[in-house]
Amino acid sequence: MELLEHEQQVGTDNLGAFILHTIGGLNAKQILEAKLSLLSAYTRVQANILQPKKDKQGAKFKNGQSYKYADLNSVISAIQEASKGIDIAYIQQPIMNGGKSGVRNYILNSKGAIMDFGAYLLDVGGSRPTDAGGALTYSRRYSISSLFGIASEEDTDAQEYQAKPEFVSPNQLAGLTIMYDGKRTDLSTVYAKALAGDALAKQVIKDKGNSVNTKVAIKSINSIYEFNKKLADIEEQEKEKIQQEEINQVAANIIDPPYAETKEFKEQVAKPKKDPIDEAIKKVK
Repeated sequence: MELLEHEQQVGTDNLGAFILHTIGGLNAKQILEAKLSLLSAYTRVQANILQPKKDKQGAKFKNGQSYKYADLNSVISAIQEASKGIDIAYIQQPIMNGGKSGVRNYILNSKGAIMDFGAYLLDVGGSRPTDAGGALTYSRRYSISSLFGIASEEDTDAQEYQAKPEFVSPNQLAGLTIMYDGKRTDLSTVYAKALAGDALAKQVIKDKGNSVNTKVAIKSINSIYEFNKKLADIEEQEKEKIQQEEINQVAANIIDPPYAETKEFKEQVAKPKKDPIDEAIKKVK
């Protein structure tokens, strides 16, 4: 893949989430012609696509409902049929990265233009080779379908979302990524950027096109954030309350106590009371 990885600065354009570049050795005119030809071909293929039949039964959700989908062979057949006679091809480069498996997608033509859509990786979810193979197959089908505008699955987001748990634990949130500024970024980092006022991060977090897992994860982060915020408010209130009590105690020690609480007042009250008339009679006698 060295040929595809090599990028000539003069022939590279960053177009949002993908890169359009050419192989080395082309002059400016050839570079422009190659790119325009590839973009034209890509547009034609998408216009020619006939949606494949969704005749495969998917797994059932927790609510008992299921969905139908077009398998990888059907998706590839639809792309091949739509691209007959058109100078265009694609490469799906398998990638293993830690516990993730997936592909890096390229679309290219014979003139030397290459569209690099980056990597699409999924959690393997197990240690068996079939687990990695399953993640690879799904990522191939899902990503190539997206690139060519193929709806390979029924629109069951609402059903799947309802079947998903309402909360994802912090441990499960760790390592979840989302596309931000053209690359995969930790979801928690993007969420923090959104809270800080980053316009792009806000757009990414609120994007209705996010996957069901991402939506559940964002909902969980919202819940955690609101809960922690509430705890912080309560903590602040308790600190203010304790601080006020300490101030009152200090003030009570500084200010003289009321006269009724003094030793002199208590001694005076304890003395036997004298009748003033009896005292006057005694003085006369």
